[in-house]
Amino acid sequence: MKEKQVRSFSFIEIIIVLTIILFLGYKLLNLYFKQPAIDPETNRALREQGIDTTNYKTTADTVRNKIENIQKQHLDQFNEIK
Repeated sequence: MKEKQVRSFSFIEIIIVLTIILFLGYKLLNLYFKQPAIDPETNRALREQGIDTTNYKTTADTVRNKIENIQKQHLDQFNEIK
């Protein structure tokens, strides 16, 4: 009779997979938090508009806040017209 072979992961295979996952996570987080590649003229224009370009997260957050403020202003103007 043929015996069933039970295939399980060895410890070294699990360590290798975890190392790869952690390395990719590190690279993605490093890319997310590093300073964006913006030329000086664009960076100056964004700063004049009040947008923080320290890293991608702060840029996205300040742009989101600016858009929310603009939408609120337009809504307030619309309500005044009514």
